[in-house]
Amino acid sequence: MNFPNMLLSHVELYVQDLAKMEQFYTNNLGFIVTDRGDGNKGMVFLSRSPSEHHQIVLNPLPSHRTFDSPVDHISFRVGSISELRLFAESLASMADMNFQTVSHGTAWSIYFRDPENNRFEIFTDTPWYVNQPCKFSVDFTLSDEELIKFTENKIKELPGFALASDWNETHKSSLKK
Repeated sequence: MNFPNMLLSHVELYVQDLAKMEQFYTNNLGFIVTDRGDGNKGMVFLSRSPSEHHQIVLNPLPSHRTFDSPVDHISFRVGSISELRLFAESLASMADMNFQTVSHGTAWSIYFRDPENNRFEIFTDTPWYVNQPCKFSVDFTLSDEELIKFTENKIKELPGFALASDWNETHKSSLKK
């Protein structure tokens, strides 16, 4: 199989002291908060790039890992739904591979674990923005048009719903350093 290019997008970290970690990344490394979950237990999304909604996610929830690791998952971006489907087909060809296909409103994603139980995400962007976190199951056997319509119908009434291009333009100046 000829695989398309993937670009490293973001890392999600489990943290013990959310406020301390947010302060470190914003005050000492120049990241800005681009989004956050509800309440003191919500995730914090950070970026230093005007083209990335988030490069680091700080997750204050306890790790669901069976061994001690601060990494929830490592995420890679591909350029299109069809490229994402190639990876889903490859994973589906493995007899004992379990994977999850979801949308975050802002992306369509595949989550899976490698043979040593490390969690990965491969995703492609949707044309929209919604407040994060957002996650629901999607079916990659739908046509592109059906998947797009299904996703838009699920998110169009959610907080923050906008075209991604409008959201990016609004936040571009604060992300440029």
